[in-house]
Amino acid sequence: MRSLFPTLSNALTGLAITLLVSVGLTLSPPAHAEQGDCPRLQACTTWCPGDPNPAGRPVPWDGNVCHDYYWDSYGVHDVGTGAFYSWATMPW
Repeated sequence: MRSLFPTLSNALTGLAITLLVSVGLTLSPPAHAEQGDCPRLQACTTWCPGDPNPAGRPVPWDGNVCHDYYWDSYGVHDVGTGAFYSWATMPW
């Protein structure tokens, strides 16, 4: 006659693993949470001092700090400060 303890032990181990994985997935942040305030359908990126200029042009923002931004056909949008830098007003 076989003992029920190995089967019960396996069941409890499986349940414990399932619960730990579920809790881990629940506590982990979603991938889109890292984007911060990036507008929907925009590809935001971060510029920090020492990085190349966005689109090869100098942007007149504070060059001593990092900036989260995206750019489009109108210019560069600084997501952190809300500032907008038009391509027409930026030097080459």
